[in-house]
Amino acid sequence: MSNSRLRVLYLSNAFPPGVGGRFPSVNPAGHPQETRMAQALARKTDLVSVGLLPQEVWGQLEPKDDSIGLDHKLLLWERPPELWHRWWSWRQLRMFYLMEFVRNGMPDVVLVRNLTPVFNHFVKWLRAQRPRPAIVLVFADSSTFGKKVSAWRKFRYSFKPMQTLNDDAMLLYDACISFGVGTRSFFDERNIPWMWMASSFNFSYDPPPPDPARTGPIRFGYFGALAEHAHILPTVKIFLDSKVPGSLRVCGFGKLADDLKALAGQHPNFHFDGVMKQQECLAWAQQVDVLINPRLAIWGLENSFPSKVFEYAMTGKAILSTRTGGVDRVLEENGLYLDAENFESSLREKLKEVSALPRTELQRRGTAIRTHVLKNFNWDEQARRMVEFMDGVVSSTEGRRK
Repeated sequence: MSNSRLRVLYLSNAFPPGVGGRFPSVNPAGHPQETRMAQALARKTDLVSVGLLPQEVWGQLEPKDDSIGLDHKLLLWERPPELWHRWWSWRQLRMFYLMEFVRNGMPDVVLVRNLTPVFNHFVKWLRAQRPRPAIVLVFADSSTFGKKVSAWRKFRYSFKPMQTLNDDAMLLYDACISFGVGTRSFFDERNIPWMWMASSFNFSYDPPPPDPARTGPIRFGYFGALAEHAHILPTVKIFLDSKVPGSLRVCGFGKLADDLKALAGQHPNFHFDGVMKQQECLAWAQQVDVLINPRLAIWGLENSFPSKVFEYAMTGKAILSTRTGGVDRVLEENGLYLDAENFESSLREKLKEVSALPRTELQRRGTAIRTHVLKNFNWDEQARRMVEFMDGVVSSTEGRRK
């Protein structure tokens, strides 16, 4: 590669600016991730983005609010009837690519966010072109990747237009940038370049300095998805059963809000503070001493990284978490860790253990985590690593792309 900036075409699911705030339950973590990542990459590359948007947003791009987003050169839609709109979207994407190719020259990299039928179908077409750019997957998550697929399901998928099983779709790409540590073996076994990039913090926040005079029992908190996969209801019940002297506060977004509200009405040491946007929860977290990330080692969660861990870090609070997804690689020695395999008993013991720690020790850990994440896991640093990786992929695959 020369010293010129990489030319990147980014195929994205992020909303345009001014839209996401009205759809807090649609891709609540993924949208800010994609937006911040693309903004950082655009500072280091010549980046053009294309957005594939969900049906919930169709016809509702106006009126604009103040939420972040990407100024896409082209908007595509995933909506009913799926067969027609997927076909039309990939045709539009192909025409857009050919027009950009004629006007501005071929991009160095086509960077694709996750595995969707439209993007996969475009990548299949693009692989047959000569010359072609390097094609790199940004693999944020998948609950089915690596899972054994029955012969019957494979047979059925062979008749579904524009559908590709995730493990098969992976082989369409020249390289992978993965949020989850659990995907590495798949790519290593196939000699496909792989990079771990565990996202970054998406909302800047400057917490007040720790109060050394604060007294009373240790207070715990959780913010994020209020959903079954987040294991928040069992966490609350284990906390209540543990009889530790402190309190637990919860806020977030999701379908379990009513269940949590009902529990809060029955227990004075559990408080549900309502449905909030993720960025609003950072200031809310100043009420607590320790934030809990109850991420279990269930199928698919090693394929992603819990983005809220970075927002937790921005609050300056201590973090009690499982190691699932590579969390310990980010928090390192200052994290407080649960055993995901024996979650219930481990959480009971850790709640008691942490409740007995000096508050100053928890404050020290929280401050150290924040400092470490600010330095090593900001989006500009992650973008630098991604560009370095993509440069290497472009150079190493040049011969077979001509």
